[in-house]
Amino acid sequence: MKLTKDEAAAVLQVYEAYWESYIRGDVKTLASLLDEEYSQIGSVESEVFSNKKDAVNFVENTINQVAGKVEMRNRLTRIEPSEDFIIITEQCDLYVLIEEEWTFYSKFRASSMMQQKVTGWKMIHQHSSLPDSKAEEGENIASEKIAAENLQLRDAIKRRTIELEQKNKELQLESALERVRTIAMGMRKATDLLDICEILYHELRVMGFNGLRNTLINIHDDDKRSLVNYDFSEEIGKSINHLNYEIHPLIEKQIKEIRSADDAFSETVFAGKDLEDMKVFRKRIGEKDDPRIENATAFYYYFYSIGTGSIGISTFNKLTDENLAGLKRFRNVFSLSYQRYIDISLAEAQAREAQIEAALERVRSRSMGMQKSDELKEVIKIVYQQLTHLKINLNHAGFVVDYTARGDWHFWIADEQDIPSKISHSWFESVWANQFDEAKEKGSDLFVTYLNFEEKNKFYKELLSYVPGLPEASKDFYLSCPALAASTVLFDDASLY
Repeated sequence: MKLTKDEAAAVLQVYEAYWESYIRGDVKTLASLLDEEYSQIGSVESEVFSNKKDAVNFVENTINQVAGKVEMRNRLTRIEPSEDFIIITEQCDLYVLIEEEWTFYSKFRASSMMQQKVTGWKMIHQHSSLPDSKAEEGENIASEKIAAENLQLRDAIKRRTIELEQKNKELQLESALERVRTIAMGMRKATDLLDICEILYHELRVMGFNGLRNTLINIHDDDKRSLVNYDFSEEIGKSINHLNYEIHPLIEKQIKEIRSADDAFSETVFAGKDLEDMKVFRKRIGEKDDPRIENATAFYYYFYSIGTGSIGISTFNKLTDENLAGLKRFRNVFSLSYQRYIDISLAEAQAREAQIEAALERVRSRSMGMQKSDELKEVIKIVYQQLTHLKINLNHAGFVVDYTARGDWHFWIADEQDIPSKISHSWFESVWANQFDEAKEKGSDLFVTYLNFEEKNKFYKELLSYVPGLPEASKDFYLSCPALAASTVLFDDASLY
């Protein structure tokens, strides 16, 4: 038989319910999951049963040794169909609660056979074992012997070694989490997310995430159906990409999953044709070359939601359950720090808005007090000062007044050079003038201009020729600047640039 995804989920749900009821001591629920013809071979010599009744009686007689005192950790579960049966194999570490401390007991193995009956999936047979069983007849877990330290020295050392290895791994993980937390708590701007990606990448490598390709943080804008992708790997370094939700079917599916809840998880696999399409897709959107992808047979995306976005990784190998648990802990650490960053950003935005409003009021007050046109030189100075006060990097600001298409230009100017406060000159061909005329024709209220060094100097040599008596130092300043970036806001017959 071949299992569908839904069937596999149904089988695992019953299987997990079996172990959960066993560990909680819920014998009634456990019994309901066993078939009437259930058989069992357990880890104790006498734990061999050919019917459900004897198996349940044994559990009832020994459940006090188990309920609330046993945990299955580091579980590895595999499900396989076989004819009209389902075989589930499990390996894990068994821990027992001794004197209020969880202590490693032994490795544990179980093979379970399940079959679909009229009343649902039932357990029909199970074989469990402990590689070095300490239990005797009539016992389920030999916790009393461990508590009394009545074990051989060899077994004690083995058990202690495993405990220390587990504690060392936990300490290593906690140290890594703290390093990520420290970087995350220092976030002040969006691009700092690249630093989070970088530290996360290096920590995951140390933690044994083999086949790691990159680490990613996506910040979503559902209204615009787009996201900003922050990305780091040793192969291509830091990068930022702006992507639409519909840019690729699998990515769209991934985003839909991760945006479904604040604690959502998404796993996406690119293999076969999907992988080949992804290689073409990466080149089409201009992502940097990654030679590792060309030789890959598959790669995997794992994302955890962080509310307004998601944090995750892509790998060339499928992650283990232990890796996924570790990645989720990194997500939890970052999520708290990111929420703090959002709160700080919101407070800063509110403070910034208050600063802008105060600056606008100063400009508004001076403008409303004008009695004649030449007071525009005072108004533009106030505008220049307020923009500088708002830490907007500018060298020059001006009004254009009395605009007519391809007619004379009239400027009121404020800057740090010795430019006259008022300049008029005839129209001449330039990128800025053409953009201005085009924007007016289209009814646009804003346009931006970018000129490289050569374009900028061509413009300024013409413009400055209309400014008589301009000191050479001022000319040198404009002609030596590496480029020009200008923003121009249009009104009916005037503009501010």
